[in-house]
Amino acid sequence: MKTLKNEIKISGTGLHSGEESTLWMRPCERPGIHFRNENGLSPVTEAVVEEDSRLTGFSLPNGAVVRTAEHLLAAIAGMGLNAVELELSGSEVPILDGSAFPFAEAIKDCGFAEMDGILKGRAISAPIFLEENGGSRLIAAAPCDRLTVTYIIDYSGTPIGLQKVKYDITSETFYNIISKARTFGLTSELDYLKQNGLAKGGTLDNALIFDENGPVGSQRLRFPLECVTHKVIDLLGDLTLAGEIPAAHYVAVAAGHSIHGKLARRIRALFS
Repeated sequence: MKTLKNEIKISGTGLHSGEESTLWMRPCERPGIHFRNENGLSPVTEAVVEEDSRLTGFSLPNGAVVRTAEHLLAAIAGMGLNAVELELSGSEVPILDGSAFPFAEAIKDCGFAEMDGILKGRAISAPIFLEENGGSRLIAAAPCDRLTVTYIIDYSGTPIGLQKVKYDITSETFYNIISKARTFGLTSELDYLKQNGLAKGGTLDNALIFDENGPVGSQRLRFPLECVTHKVIDLLGDLTLAGEIPAAHYVAVAAGHSIHGKLARRIRALFS
């Protein structure tokens, strides 16, 4: 079982709140991901999730409220960190460059400490299938001997278009490829976000924004399938709220945080 060797401190701006916050990641003797505040520790598996298609936000039994945690949680899972204590000075995790890479890089640079005890791996033994919006959003988990994700997005009529990726999730693949994909959006969505009090901290330094011609300003894609790969980050982060992500082949079609959360709740109930 792996925890961190030392404490990590990361500061930055929240994407939606626009407020500065600081995150501390610390070694932990308890398996799992735990948030600390003045009332003690609470595991993310006890999170009460707010329903929102734009972000992952949740509250915990110790009173902590956490928003936009999916990139951080994905980095913890993707890098194979089994036990960690987190503390946040505000309510929103810093967005940094809009990807999971700064968190993954900090974890790699810090290094791991091996702990006594062996975590028994979990696996999906029977298919799970969920849909939303009359079947236009789909997500499934099928039995598989490893953790694999297939994700499809369809932004027809925009430069993003139809994209599909399939990854076997390993710490190497996560660090070298998946973690580097940035959050993205369309200029046509900006009015909606502003009207709903979101993306107050959004800039071209922390989000990949497309107009009808492609990425705006001087932005460039880090790799061709960056947009759909970022959705893999979101899915992994959302699934950590069910605890250790079970081995399975996860397939998502035009999905998002809401249906990711429904799958996480189904998995949590399955293994409770």
